[in-house]
Amino acid sequence: MRFKCIRVGVMSCAIATFAMQQTSIAQPSETAVVIYGATPAGITAAVAAAREGRHVVLVEPSAHIGGIVAGGLTKTDIGRRETIGGLPAEFFARVLAHYEHAFGKDSEQARATKGGIFFEPHVAEQVFAEMLSGAKVTVLKERQLTAASLGPNHLQSITVQAPDKSLQQLAGKVFIDTSYEGDLMAAAHVPYRVGREGSAEYNESLAGMNRGPRELIGKGDQRLQAYSIRSTITNRADLRVPFPKPQHYTPEAFADFLAHIHQKNIHTFQQLFPDVPEWGPVNGKSDPNKADDVDGNLNYVEADPATRRAVYEHTRDLWLTFWYMLQNDPSLSDEFKQTAHEWGLPKDEFADTGNVSSQLYVREARRMIGRYLMTQNDVQHDRTKPDGIAIGSYVIDSHPVQTILTDKGLIQEGGNIAGWTDPYSIPYRSITPASPDNLLVPVDLSATHIAYCTIRMEPVFMELGQAAGLAASMAIEKNLSVQAISTDELRRRLSEQKIPLDPMFRPRVAIEMDDPAAPGAATQFHVKTLEVHSPLTQYFWNFDGSGSVQSTDAAPKWTFVAGKPYTVSLTVVDSDGNSSLIAKRTVGTAADGTPDVTMSYEQAQEHGLWDKTAIAGLDERDLVAWHDLNNDKGKKSVRFEAKLSRPGTYRLAIAYPKSIRRATNVPITVTTNQGTRTLHLNEKVKDTPFAFVPLADFHIAQGESPSVTVGTAGTDGDVAIEAIRWLWIGE
Repeated sequence: MRFKCIRVGVMSCAIATFAMQQTSIAQPSETAVVIYGATPAGITAAVAAAREGRHVVLVEPSAHIGGIVAGGLTKTDIGRRETIGGLPAEFFARVLAHYEHAFGKDSEQARATKGGIFFEPHVAEQVFAEMLSGAKVTVLKERQLTAASLGPNHLQSITVQAPDKSLQQLAGKVFIDTSYEGDLMAAAHVPYRVGREGSAEYNESLAGMNRGPRELIGKGDQRLQAYSIRSTITNRADLRVPFPKPQHYTPEAFADFLAHIHQKNIHTFQQLFPDVPEWGPVNGKSDPNKADDVDGNLNYVEADPATRRAVYEHTRDLWLTFWYMLQNDPSLSDEFKQTAHEWGLPKDEFADTGNVSSQLYVREARRMIGRYLMTQNDVQHDRTKPDGIAIGSYVIDSHPVQTILTDKGLIQEGGNIAGWTDPYSIPYRSITPASPDNLLVPVDLSATHIAYCTIRMEPVFMELGQAAGLAASMAIEKNLSVQAISTDELRRRLSEQKIPLDPMFRPRVAIEMDDPAAPGAATQFHVKTLEVHSPLTQYFWNFDGSGSVQSTDAAPKWTFVAGKPYTVSLTVVDSDGNSSLIAKRTVGTAADGTPDVTMSYEQAQEHGLWDKTAIAGLDERDLVAWHDLNNDKGKKSVRFEAKLSRPGTYRLAIAYPKSIRRATNVPITVTTNQGTRTLHLNEKVKDTPFAFVPLADFHIAQGESPSVTVGTAGTDGDVAIEAIRWLWIGE
């Protein structure tokens, strides 16, 4: 089978021209709703439409239903759980009921599901099958799309090919493309995009290249975040089968990883992966999410099935190489390899494909150019939409996009998990194309790369699928195009089915001041309201960048003591209890720049293995926290060394995410020319809404480079660190 596509600039329009291997086609069968792709979104779309009384055919090109959720993504990424309802919530409830019935309500297996959001792959596929069977959905597996038949502004039928090369034509009133690749959308000539926008195109600060030569930062391209195999591994001796050596064994791909093991003097598998408990183990099976195939998907999206299969095999062999290498590489110690051999493939999962998932994790492929294009602004600021049909809430999470050579050697570029988001609406307009009038696209919806990186979570796709299934039924019921149905009515029905629709509101404010800030003179500040729904009742100001709350007045005055730039921060709370994002304003000037220094974790020297975790406070949304996983106490530390340009008194501040799991006695050792001082920080509490909190003041001599070490010895909980900040107060 051959697929041809014409490109115009960076957008693509698919021209569905296929070389048929067999010309006899079975007569079309009339169906109300035809859905292509038995992904979780396809399943919820099918169930939603079928429960409305529609005849639904769900077509899947592979031998399995459930997409990546049944294919190994069993540690479900949700964002905020309160944003998930409807059919995905039903799926999770059914998963929990399965484990409670099989093992007991108080069993370890039931508890490990965390309310049904973690599970074994075969259980996910079984639950999906039960939902489809109960709704009387017709499921056709191993049916590959080969063509689409179009009339004026209308999709009439699709042609699919079975393993025996026979062709079947499926006619329908409404079609839904829920494939990860957007194949039906492309065959229907819907405009779409592949790759990353540049930062200037839609004013997205996170868009385009984010590492490498300065002149390339922010540039767009046609690359996508890495794909992977999200298969399951186990350390249960009764289930474990050895990792096989793949046909294409390429340990050289992990040379840097092996070097890391040797440089860190790592002796055991457990020492290398202290985050094993966070792999979501259920019944002794885990989802480790390792070994992305960076650069491996370049020719995947527009490829024919054979080429796509080759990309899958390359990614699968890379994944197997990773685990086989850890058990057999001659450079590793016998002790390490012995502990690594405690892990293997589960013999009761993916039995028909050598106990490795047959599902490629396609994190991103085509993205429709639809009636509304979601951008970074829509997921971070303009978060409410009148036609919202689901809520997203995950961070802007992109895996690496490419490997490039720089003056510092090979680096991976494009990865990002620092893009904070609040819950945000996803509008119906983003799953509807301008044409045809009977196609819905809830997975490869209309969004930029950056917006898609937060939308792309499977529970969100499932809610969008449910909305598409209901919308298809409404279009048939009212004899309307999918673009013309009442979104108010659709939202009403979704609300009745327990889908959360409206994200939390945040008041929006800005900072105003009467006169330019001058050292020694009081400056009057005011709050400018940009969008408020109820009166503002609380005000929290920080004037010096330390993070402490320095005023709670509505219109405070503040005297700046030093001649330098300051960042003033403000957050407010309204009478409904809604807090704003942090408003910021830079005041003051200094011809020779600022003496203040902020250092993130990535600029520090780490000892031991730390793990990346939560996003920082609302005022520092590009900070990422790292934590010690509450183990190897005393063997882990983080050391910051900053060269301060101006002598005088400095205030040291630190950023960390508070949590009930955190330690109350984190030692922070500060070494200056005047000696060494150890402070202790309680990370369970934080008496400020800002990311940083002040620790103490220090006198720094000319040209001095003080060090700050965050330790773990003797701590009584998890230790986390985001950044430190030295703030010059004056001579």
